[in-house]
Amino acid sequence: MTKVNNYPSKSDLENKLKTEEPRVIAVGASAGGLEALKSFFEGIPETDKNAYVVIQHLSPDYKSMMGELLKKNTNLPIREVKDGKKIKQGHIYLIPPANNLTYENNKLHLVEKPKDQSLNLPIDLFFESLSRQKKEKAIAVILSGTGSDGTRGVRAIKERDGMVMVQDPEEAKFDGMPQSAINTGLVDYVLPVSNMAQELKNFIDAPSVFHFKDGDLKYNESELMKILRFVDEKTGLDFREYKHATLARRIARRVNVCKCKSLSAYYEFLIQNEEEIEILHREFLIGVTKFFRDEKVWEKLREEVIPKLVEKKKDGEVIKVWDVACSSGEEAYSFAMIINEEIERQGKSISLKIFATDISQKHLDIGSEAFYPESIVADINSELLLKYFISKPDGYKVVDKMRRMVVFSRHNIIKNPPFSNMDIVACRNLLIYFQPGIQNKALNFLQYALKVG
Repeated sequence: MTKVNNYPSKSDLENKLKTEEPRVIAVGASAGGLEALKSFFEGIPETDKNAYVVIQHLSPDYKSMMGELLKKNTNLPIREVKDGKKIKQGHIYLIPPANNLTYENNKLHLVEKPKDQSLNLPIDLFFESLSRQKKEKAIAVILSGTGSDGTRGVRAIKERDGMVMVQDPEEAKFDGMPQSAINTGLVDYVLPVSNMAQELKNFIDAPSVFHFKDGDLKYNESELMKILRFVDEKTGLDFREYKHATLARRIARRVNVCKCKSLSAYYEFLIQNEEEIEILHREFLIGVTKFFRDEKVWEKLREEVIPKLVEKKKDGEVIKVWDVACSSGEEAYSFAMIINEEIERQGKSISLKIFATDISQKHLDIGSEAFYPESIVADINSELLLKYFISKPDGYKVVDKMRRMVVFSRHNIIKNPPFSNMDIVACRNLLIYFQPGIQNKALNFLQYALKVG
């Protein structure tokens, strides 16, 4: 692959700006968010060409005064969202109190707030829809608020290579939302609100380290390999068999965040900053997961696969599951819940052992701790939540009985020998990151791990 240095001319850029959809910056705020929003928009100049969508927790019973209050701090036009409205450059959009909001085809869509759910998560909902539409162009900002709304959305934004900026929890009036987002390990910037406008501008205006030509990503392969070798040397994790285009996109964001001018400058920065090595390898290992992710898969397992598996087992036997690339454990515990439910339904006296493996120790530590933010209520039905989790002030803890069913351990599917004699092997959202040769090797390992038949 070759390095391309043909930057577009000023007139090309101006023409592109006229035709290009505006950059959408989603700003999530809750308790204590008004002061933070005022400070945030004070820093945005009236010549700004981005569109800002503010998502707040608002009571449907009261008229929001947010528009009137923000007018004193910005000259940008402020609009309350109307359904199906196309987004315009240099505008601020506010969510109406009675609705949630999604983003599709450069339009904002109003949706009803859930009536059967005690916890409404409008920030997660909008961040997730923005990530699907804007991918690496998505930008999310989280300001003061209680709880964990925005955390699932942060994972979605980062999975598709977008950027996340969070208010410094020490400055926030309520630090719950910022801290919960930071705990994912996926946040690019943690800043006082007064610094955000300038950093947003720096990030958006940074010259591209990589360029697209005929739909392909162009970059200097030898510079990329130098970075990957160095990460391997320092962390023991070799990413050279992963798809380079995916890694390049994630490096590109770090190059911008660290204000480096080129890949070689970023390589020098890596050498001098141990903390950045840790951040980069975490970026490569973004673990985007949730309980019962892709509901249709779990329906099929629940209705067709697991009943037959439990039926075949005699009392005293063990069901063994290997969950490869388990990330922070949500998938492993999802298996534990649905298999245990079926064992009880059939009245069998059989035990369950789930081997949950990943190459990220940080992910494994979260799974072992078995504590999850309150936003998991959006993914687990209330009966299972009541039975398998204990409610705590900031989230939910897995009950000991289920925790003992799952063994977390570090394992690299590319390098380490596979497990064997498994009833179920699950490997989701991992093979897509591998180059074809390693995909085949991994598939052979996964097949070897299964019991015959």
